[in-house]
Amino acid sequence: MAFRIGEHPMIFFVTFALPALLMFLGVIFEASAFLFILCTGWLGVAFLVLYLPQETDDTQ
Repeated sequence: MAFRIGEHPMIFFVTFALPALLMFLGVIFEASAFLFILCTGWLGVAFLVLYLPQETDDTQ
């Protein structure tokens, strides 16, 4: 069940904006590498779950 990102602003915030903000704060405050790995994984999973199914929908 794929959501349209524009219809649910909270889903966009939690899946894309929040990890990007955490990565930005991690750069500023010199966080550990684990934070960057965690945020990158979070963004990758969010991309695979929410965006990719919309782009590869095989309905005919």
